[in-house]
Amino acid sequence: MKGLYKLFSIAFIASSSILTSAQNLPRCARITVRKEIRNTSPAEWAMIKSVLTQMHRDGEYSKFAKIHTEQFAYVHGGPIFMPFHRRLTVDLENVGKRYNPDFFIPYWDAARDFRDPVSSIVYTPNYLGGNGDPNNNNCITNGLQSGWTMPYQQPHCLARIFNGPNGSIKSWYSPETMTSLLQTSLAFDKFRSNVEFTLHGAVHLGFGGDMTQMWSPNDFGFFLHHSNIDRLWWKWQNGASGNLMQYGGQNPKKTGNAQLSDIIDGYPEKIGDMMRLGYGNLCYTYDDSTAVRSTTSSQQDSSVVSSNSTRALNTANSSDNDDGKTFNAGLRTLSVSTLNRFFPAFSKGNDNPNLFETSGLKLGKITKFTTESRKLERRARKRGYGQCDYRRLPLPEIPPDHFIRMHNYSRTEVVTTVNQFRALVVALNNEGYQSPY
Repeated sequence: MKGLYKLFSIAFIASSSILTSAQNLPRCARITVRKEIRNTSPAEWAMIKSVLTQMHRDGEYSKFAKIHTEQFAYVHGGPIFMPFHRRLTVDLENVGKRYNPDFFIPYWDAARDFRDPVSSIVYTPNYLGGNGDPNNNNCITNGLQSGWTMPYQQPHCLARIFNGPNGSIKSWYSPETMTSLLQTSLAFDKFRSNVEFTLHGAVHLGFGGDMTQMWSPNDFGFFLHHSNIDRLWWKWQNGASGNLMQYGGQNPKKTGNAQLSDIIDGYPEKIGDMMRLGYGNLCYTYDDSTAVRSTTSSQQDSSVVSSNSTRALNTANSSDNDDGKTFNAGLRTLSVSTLNRFFPAFSKGNDNPNLFETSGLKLGKITKFTTESRKLERRARKRGYGQCDYRRLPLPEIPPDHFIRMHNYSRTEVVTTVNQFRALVVALNNEGYQSPY
């Protein structure tokens, strides 16, 4: 017993030391605020495009596809997924700042476009551009990276193959789904798998082409997407008092449980260095997230101002987040059993804004079939979807087997996760809920 107690004491001291070290990282002097891509000004987006073009010209951009490919087998399907992609994304952001100190990676809140993703501003010529040309190796014909020769793995054009009929993209996960995910994922690795197997995979599959290969960072859509995945993690980290430094689970090709002391695959830092935005190498935050104050020193922090925004770290979007009770009028109409099962924080009166995915619009209410819904329905019919009822949320699809095999996911785990959120969609549809998105 004494030996066991000694081992436990050593482990506890080591764990405490790691936590203390992570919490004592130097605070960033200035914070970059990552904006939703629709909130970037024309001048900001022009600057971002210019920096990325220079990075491509200098051979800097393709390095990230190489890092991702080399570490692919280690950084998917386990807890390392979140910190690795946080590190990779901030790595590109920091390289971009060498060209222009105001450079930042916007996030794309893809859930807002869940009904008809291809109609998103992201796929317009001024942004990422559209589908690839099937008569020319699926090369994109417009957008930011049109005409680029991607050197990794071998020289090729940037390819996209949208996964819906007639050049469309299949619908994916709604803001309501992501709100439920934030509220029902109580443990870190459950949150990670819920995100990785749902919205994360669906967006990659929607793009197709390079985005469904190990070298997916070739497409700048990868970074818009993973900036958003990182934003969701940051919201979850600030959704409950014990979430900020929570980390655990089993990583692929590793023995033992994941620890904050683990070194990030492909990088020299420890996992613990990736847990707190605004500290160490993570000198950024998000325009819709708030580091909620708590009794821990890690969250009683500054009002450090960004180089590209006057928003302070501890200032929420006052128009949306000042009163959690204003959220989700439609969700209030749901039955108690549905709220308890899928929106437990909401049912308990928890108004922490980080537990609600309402970027750009508060979730809605049960209403009559709207004019916008009719427009979307007509657009979908033209693309070959047939009869679509935009009053109902679409059921998410199981990722194809080739995608599951490439990531070495457990198919059973993926199917179980997707079915969890299919059950949510069925419940909302059965109660007549209509999303405003």
